[in-house]
Amino acid sequence: MTKIYLVHYHPPSHEPFKNIMRLSKEDAFALADKLFQDKTCSATVRFGPDNFASYYADRVRAEEWLYDNFTARGGKPVNKHPIYFYVHGNDIADDAWPIDVRLTKKIPLADVDAADICFTFGDTCERLNKPDRMPVIFKDELLALLKQHGSIENLLAFVKEQIGYSMIEAHIWDDKYVMEGMS
Repeated sequence: MTKIYLVHYHPPSHEPFKNIMRLSKEDAFALADKLFQDKTCSATVRFGPDNFASYYADRVRAEEWLYDNFTARGGKPVNKHPIYFYVHGNDIADDAWPIDVRLTKKIPLADVDAADICFTFGDTCERLNKPDRMPVIFKDELLALLKQHGSIENLLAFVKEQIGYSMIEAHIWDDKYVMEGMS
């Protein structure tokens, strides 16, 4: 089987491996205003004055849902808020984060302990209110899906059939995987 990587995208002006939900609400809104000024990425629209309040409320609910589902099924998060990655990248990021203005960090999935990670099909915030939202997936379940589908490409094609785009979001609950020196 192909080696599977967890991919973290960020434009050069953004610090990697950060989660705005780890800040106080006041600091999150101040950072959002700063991030909105970076026009190199269409994803920064969520930080704009017309969007951030609703985005922030959705992120609060989404991360509560993630945390509650992860812990209810036996996950042991070190942090209350995860760091976000994509399994093998994602097709939406290619549009939102043009390759010439984004940096990527990669972590081999095999290097992340099963107790420190979970996955969702699609963007957790975007899928929050969808009636067909799928549950949190654990590493053993993802590996079983990979085996069932035969390759990451086939699994992502299956995900695209299910939700309309090929993205598996990964949520790492321990910062030890994102310390300096990551590739």
